[in-house]
Amino acid sequence: MYPKNNMVNYNKEDLEDHEAIAAVIKNNKGEILMLDHVKYGFWTIVIGKAKHGQDSEGGMKQEVFEEVGIIVLGCKRVSRREVDYIRNEKKVKVIANIFEITKYSGKIENKEPEKHRKIEFMDIEKIKKLPYLSNDTIKYLEILGFKREARI
Repeated sequence: MYPKNNMVNYNKEDLEDHEAIAAVIKNNKGEILMLDHVKYGFWTIVIGKAKHGQDSEGGMKQEVFEEVGIIVLGCKRVSRREVDYIRNEKKVKVIANIFEITKYSGKIENKEPEKHRKIEFMDIEKIKKLPYLSNDTIKYLEILGFKREARI
């Protein structure tokens, strides 16, 4: 169910240095939208890549619309960091940005079921107990004051 790093079927964009985005979307109870990601086998906040020439905020807004069908009207960046990954024995430099969505319009739905088995709002306690989380989800938990490994 959870692929090992060397078993992931990376696409061309995954193997190039890039600007990555992540978006934290909360409901009115403060629960966070989580996606069960097929390709990587982990649970994650919305994640994606900015297109070449696109800034991180624009890339985030596009990814959020493509993945869950909402239009971001307000956001704030809560993290920007450089991360190096080894993918198919190649070093890939990623500038990882995490945004909190402060205002949006539209109805949240799983617009890419081939990429996400399901989407669900979860409270922090449930998220902390998920067996495998994305790096951006781990980083967001750290921002909130919680430490854990990607896999438990």
